Amino acid sequence: MATTAPKNAQGFSAVTMTDTLTRQGTVDTTTNKSQFQAEIKGKGPSEKLGTESIYWDEPEPKYPFPFLYRPTVPFPTKMCGKKLPFIMMLTVLLIISLAAAVVAAAAAASFSPAESSRVYKFLKKGANQYVGDDGITFYVMMLLTWSMITGYFLLRTGNLDLFGFFHLLAPPGLGMATIGLFDVDFESIFWGQPITNPDMYYTLAVFVPLLTLGLGYFLYFTYSKNIQPQVLYDTLSWPKGYWAATFVTFAKFAFSGLLEEIGWSGVLFPQLLHATESYIMAAVLGGIIWGLWHAPLIIGGGYNNNIHPLWAAWMLPWMTTGWAFFHLWLRVRSFSIWPVVLAHVSHNCFLELFFDPLVGRSEYRGFSKMARKKRAHYFVGEFGLLGALPYMVCAIVFISDMNSTWIS
Repeated sequence: MATTAPKNAQGFSAVTMTDTLTRQGTVDTTTNKSQFQAEIKGKGPSEKLGTESIYWDEPEPKYPFPFLYRPTVPFPTKMCGKKLPFIMMLTVLLIISLAAAVVAAAAAASFSPAESSRVYKFLKKGANQYVGDDGITFYVMMLLTWSMITGYFLLRTGNLDLFGFFHLLAPPGLGMATIGLFDVDFESIFWGQPITNPDMYYTLAVFVPLLTLGLGYFLYFTYSKNIQPQVLYDTLSWPKGYWAATFVTFAKFAFSGLLEEIGWSGVLFPQLLHATESYIMAAVLGGIIWGLWHAPLIIGGGYNNNIHPLWAAWMLPWMTTGWAFFHLWLRVRSFSIWPVVLAHVSHNCFLELFFDPLVGRSEYRGFSKMARKKRAHYFVGEFGLLGALPYMVCAIVFISDMNSTWIS
């Protein structure tokens, strides 16, 4: 629930001051940069008398279509303290991605028709579990339809808790319906434990997200000097002094991660693998669908870390595509859905409980003024450049392993 708008030393709220400036014609209404500067200078609610809150106080949203009025952090114009057009950062992303695509294509060209013995073994074991091209088309089209309906209500109301939950039900619900309608055994989800080396797969499910996310944040910490341990402490000690956030966050992401992975790694990824007989094609197509499915949540539900929603919606598929290579690798190698669920939960928990608070975003307390001033989430997190790039590098590693024996 939003609180009262922050006030400066003279008693005027930052939002009111900005509105006044706008009426006087001194603020360029085509951007929100002037509003942004006024907002981050305002004081937030103090928890103790005589102290100033480090958190930014978001104004009350307007209805309908609150996403049109939600204040967002402007695009950064500097990198590592130096002026640098943000389009140059985008260009770097595209160049690295193109290089990754070339490496992936070269690797694919050297693979056998089934791309690797591991993929062939997986397809042979599940030969009678393929829903067919009609089944895949049905699943994707129904997923699109469901997303458009929930997306409309998210755009109109901004109610992420209610309509975001219905949006979350689409991948598992439609996935199970597809399996049932096309007469496929529900065991195709692979509910059992990994066939071999379960400890290895569960360990990788925890440490690959930690190391991959950690690389992006380490690079950002090194060059930005934006580290905020107070926000990390406040997040982990939520509600104040009880240190309950760890358990609440884990439970929330365990539930949502299981639902998502029933739909993605339980149904979509394996079915795409059957259809294409290509680990690379299945991961790319699955990752793009996975990322685009988040678009209504990002644009309408405010799931965008307060950066520009169109930028966030454009960036997330880059991360999910790289991430899909790891998830499909776990699924094919382990013959089980559970290591993938753990990997999904680990990614979200490390992000929400450790890395994001260190740059000023708390799942339970909101954004710090410093996080908005530094425009941190254009660089890190699920929608940042340094969030997507490590997962793309990670994808190349797992493409290589699918046709090698460096992991037994």
